[in-house]
Amino acid sequence: MNKKRIAAAGIAAGMALFFCMGCGTFSDEKDTKEELNNLARVEVYSAESGELIKTVEEEELLSEYNKHPVFDEIDEENFDGEAWEEEQEKREESVREEKEEYYFISYRYPAAKINDGEPEESMTITLYEDSDIIKIEISQENVKGISVPQEFLTFYEEIMEEDREFYDSLAE
Repeated sequence: MNKKRIAAAGIAAGMALFFCMGCGTFSDEKDTKEELNNLARVEVYSAESGELIKTVEEEELLSEYNKHPVFDEIDEENFDGEAWEEEQEKREESVREEKEEYYFISYRYPAAKINDGEPEESMTITLYEDSDIIKIEISQENVKGISVPQEFLTFYEEIMEEDREFYDSLAE
């Protein structure tokens, strides 16, 4: 009798946990969304014409897109803000006269677990012809509750050749 009560209590606890957390907790869609860091899609545009070239929504390509870092790693202990700003200015200057080639606009699902809303624009990456420097513009939609000037949401980074090749392949 005692074993039956323990088993019944275990089953009741399991059911309560299931209902409290919701059925979606065990769905593959939620896991995939989290594995993709809520990345919903990437739209690729021609910088010259503004024409949409491609919309990437396939999980495999989105996963690969996430694997190509756009920001350099920062050594927080030895971070020199002035040197970083100088590097940003040099990079910006190096592409000032370059021709923009592609825009990659990424959209993410809202981060809140209870919000299954429409994907929001996350950032725009600009690729330049014959350059390993990219411009990254973080969307205002990512900054909730305060207004931040766009200049503080724009960065210039140097990417590796393999990253450039990946971005070019998405635009084909």
